[in-house]
Amino acid sequence: MRRSILAAAAAILAVGAVPGRALAQQAEVALVYRLLQEGQMVINPAAGGERRAQLGDRLRNRDVVATSANTRAALRFTDDGSILRINPGSQVRLTTGDERGAVVRTLQLEFGEVWARVNRRNGSEFRIQTPAGVAAVKGTEFLVRIDSAGGTVVITLEGVVEFFNEAGRTDVGAGQMASAGSQSDAPEARRATREELRRAEEVGGEDAADGGRATWVEVQLQHADGRVRTLMMQVPAEALRGRVQGTP
Repeated sequence: MRRSILAAAAAILAVGAVPGRALAQQAEVALVYRLLQEGQMVINPAAGGERRAQLGDRLRNRDVVATSANTRAALRFTDDGSILRINPGSQVRLTTGDERGAVVRTLQLEFGEVWARVNRRNGSEFRIQTPAGVAAVKGTEFLVRIDSAGGTVVITLEGVVEFFNEAGRTDVGAGQMASAGSQSDAPEARRATREELRRAEEVGGEDAADGGRATWVEVQLQHADGRVRTLMMQVPAEALRGRVQGTP
């Protein structure tokens, strides 16, 4: 049974390999794969028609998601498997498109807190935009929070995040943090405290603990009434890699 699942997963990944620029043109950019605590998250599609999120729901370009005060959620991007954890009481708009030949995903965090683990991929950029600045990365693990006064805090756990706004820019390395109260407040990196780092890691939850050792594979299921849901299977990355390469 396990061998058949791995073989199916490898086939799905092989068929799903699409050049980065083509992916930017696809309407679907991410899917909902965790709904925790109360499990109440609302999706506001760009085309209209607000609905309650369900596991396996696919999110399209410019969709807005909002978690309740007692709900944590996680999204997985369909092009490279990057993960976004959304804390309670947060709202994010997902956008994707081409910019100077690169696939650029921009998450507009309107309020709340998110944690992201971005997989490194040539020809793509990942940004989180807030009222006080933009955090841009190319492969890292970090947290972005909008505080009660509307300021932005960035904490980097792995890699480097470039945090910039109209007043200036700074590189925030692993174990560092930076903040800006508004677009006119230049960010400056400093060492994060042990408590700040611990809390940032906690937001990542199971996705931070996994550390990329497993790969999520998706299988679409269509109900008799035409509704489509996505079944997620977590497969050990090493085992799947062997199947993709054709080794026993």
